[in-house]
Amino acid sequence: MAYQFADGFDNYGNAFTMVVGYPWSSFNNVGNFTTSTADVRFPPPGSLPGACLSVSAATGSWASINMSSNLTTIITGLGVKVASLPTGGTIQPIVDWYDNTGGLPQVTLGLNASGALQFYRGSVSGTAIGSISANNTITAGAWYGLAMQVTIDPAAGSVQLFVNGNAVASINSTGLNTRNTANTYSNAVRIWGGVASGAGSPIKYDDFYCLDTTGGFLNALLGGDARILTKMPASAGNYSNWTPNGLGSNFQNVAVQPPNVADYNANNTATTKDSYTMQSASLGIAPYFVMARASLTRDDAGTHNPSLFVRSGATDSTGVATPTLTSSYLFYDAVFQNDPSTSAAWTGSGADNAQVGIIEG
Repeated sequence: MAYQFADGFDNYGNAFTMVVGYPWSSFNNVGNFTTSTADVRFPPPGSLPGACLSVSAATGSWASINMSSNLTTIITGLGVKVASLPTGGTIQPIVDWYDNTGGLPQVTLGLNASGALQFYRGSVSGTAIGSISANNTITAGAWYGLAMQVTIDPAAGSVQLFVNGNAVASINSTGLNTRNTANTYSNAVRIWGGVASGAGSPIKYDDFYCLDTTGGFLNALLGGDARILTKMPASAGNYSNWTPNGLGSNFQNVAVQPPNVADYNANNTATTKDSYTMQSASLGIAPYFVMARASLTRDDAGTHNPSLFVRSGATDSTGVATPTLTSSYLFYDAVFQNDPSTSAAWTGSGADNAQVGIIEG
């Protein structure tokens, strides 16, 4: 597996207060994490939704996403915008690579009062490691795209940072001690709000993703400043076999922002499919990947393991079955490497014209 997680924060609508486990694993001060459609890193094309995550508190707020396993190397990308730079000697944490087992961060990326970025072993109060980026790498009130690769090791650790798609790394340091616990891995990534006497709120995030270096796909830095485009259902697709509840049609229930318990599609018959045509992004270039995401729960005592699929042309490609659904709503992702119509890598038009659907397991 190389894909771990992605969130463009676009599908929740405006002023949505994030919910633990939906999809982020945990929060400290979850009420401080809300979405905003008033500020995005890149304006979305056409009628696509756009939003960012805004962290309003000034002290110790973080959101964490668990990885699927213990990882030596994690690739992380995100957009970030700070309202003000830290003051004095305060270091503002932006993102850390956390060890849930050891209960501490292995490495943290911090921002100083000069607008420079620096990696630290442990938290930002730990030891600075590797080189530091130039002053004014980050200025207040502007969006920046950061792409990072961090390897955890007590002697052969490494940290890389690329800013705004620049092909030249702002930080590229090797031969480091990047291990802060007894474990040579990280299994979670956290993004941070403000600190008690430093950067002003809000701190905003957009276009967040995590990959690892395993497998043969999405296993390396993407090579540019990646953005996430979120497409919502626009009309009924090739299949309309689930039962709509709430709104009048299947695609309308799936297009609700944010998803809610009143508007949904239900099914209890194996192999039954539902699919939706999606909004057009008018993609002029090939995407790095296509991902389908569904908000799912079960409301009976049976076990349910549905699968997400994409339909291109007249061909369906089904992802792996979800874990057995719980009695609470959770998000489930499926990543598709190739266009099922051609069995080749996606083109912009192929991805733009694909339907997304779900099949009962």
